[in-house]
Amino acid sequence: MKLKNRAVALVGVLALLSLGACGSGSKTASDEYDSGDTLVIADETQPLSGLDPIMAQAHDAKRVVSQLYEGLLRLGEDGRTVEPALASDWEMKSPTVYEFQLREGVTFHDGSELTAADVVFSLERVIDPDQNSPYRSLYRIKSVTAPAEDRVVIELSRPQASLPRLLAQPWSGGIVNQKWVESVSEDEIKTQANGTGPYRLDQFKEGSTISTSAFEDYWDGAPEIKTVEYRVMPDESTRVQALRSGAIHMTQIRLTKNKQELEKSGYEMGESYFVGSYWLALNMKEGPLSDERVRRAVSLGVDRNQLIEIGSQGSGVPSGAVPPGDPFGSDTPDDMPYYEHDVEEAKRLLAEAGAKNVKLTLAIRSDSPEKIATAQLVKEQLAEIGVKVEIRQVEWSRLVSSILSGDWNADMVQLTAALNADPSQYLDLWFAEGGAATKVDDEALWQMMDEAVEGDLSDEERTDAYAAINHYIAEQAYILVPYASVQVWETWTPGLDFKAEPSNTRLLLHKATAK
Repeated sequence: MKLKNRAVALVGVLALLSLGACGSGSKTASDEYDSGDTLVIADETQPLSGLDPIMAQAHDAKRVVSQLYEGLLRLGEDGRTVEPALASDWEMKSPTVYEFQLREGVTFHDGSELTAADVVFSLERVIDPDQNSPYRSLYRIKSVTAPAEDRVVIELSRPQASLPRLLAQPWSGGIVNQKWVESVSEDEIKTQANGTGPYRLDQFKEGSTISTSAFEDYWDGAPEIKTVEYRVMPDESTRVQALRSGAIHMTQIRLTKNKQELEKSGYEMGESYFVGSYWLALNMKEGPLSDERVRRAVSLGVDRNQLIEIGSQGSGVPSGAVPPGDPFGSDTPDDMPYYEHDVEEAKRLLAEAGAKNVKLTLAIRSDSPEKIATAQLVKEQLAEIGVKVEIRQVEWSRLVSSILSGDWNADMVQLTAALNADPSQYLDLWFAEGGAATKVDDEALWQMMDEAVEGDLSDEERTDAYAAINHYIAEQAYILVPYASVQVWETWTPGLDFKAEPSNTRLLLHKATAK
């Protein structure tokens, strides 16, 4: 059940601006982490969607949920292989039937025992339309049953090669306690938690801190670090200063300059995982972009080389909807349709479409300077082909809500994506048939997407299928992915033995120790 060993490569937007006013750029890491008792982590934001695992799609939510909840399976340290977790073993009985043997002695944080009924409840909850989970469309579950107290059977409507990976994520496959969930309100499940993960929630202070402690009865052994506290520090320069002063022990940074300076000063730095994309999602149901000629013109008007050189500080690579660094991704060919920057051809297509004085609105998150700078660069590029762009800065929580509800109120949306549970998720967010955020009506695309997750496909065949989908989406200009680039670097103080992994959600935090 191992995924093939492919090179993992990137996503995200690196900053155009340097928040270099860190004050103490030359200071070295003099205070080593020497305690296994408390670890203080600073993050940009708290989980805006709350702590409910089935709603944890944004990076900020995944980071915390991954400590509180887990699935039947889990990802290995390479981010590709799938290993047993709450299920000690599993077997594919047929192309559409999987049986899972539950691990003995697993308990939730409140002391109650994990049961097959909890697993059935949790997975049925993910696919329940009333829950509006962003992971619902990824599953082909026909039924989930418990033939015995320690066994669960999943029957699929059609073969699904992506099922094990979905069940291995603490969010798309996170198991909750049925009795507890049914006893709390919808709001309480966002600020409380009762999972089986390595850490239990002690306190949730909105907009301030989240405190967790090691779950001593954790089935895989209680973590050595007994307390982890998460503090909200939106500004990167503030987080860097806090790391240098010893006020925090770990954080994530986006700016290359800060990465380089911290490395020179002796701070530990996680690997550069290239596992996501810089997206310009397009509204094709209404407005100027409903005409494929206008979309293609916009694609030609985007100077990808300039965006890579400036937007990612030269570290990015051309990308399709499924990025090259995904385990099932592939390099973007030089002849990808409408990827070459061609101002004259873009103008010709606009004239052919009779599109005069085209004006587009571009929605971006308001809390990241690099997002604003990159959007401004896109605006300048499209002005060369006669397309005017109005940039709208939107609060992050509102932007996420508008995407998930399908109410964009914009022609384009700028986002960055991290590693997804399965490559199908990159596509399902924007193109799933009947999906709230879907702005396309294309039976051919939906057929291609379905075929890419068929259970009898080999890894190589899935890779080829997604390469074909990338080409088709580029041909239709359904979404623009100018490049893929490093999203964040995990950095921490010396003396802490920690391993970052491709999802950058600290899945291996429970294995961290003081050196």
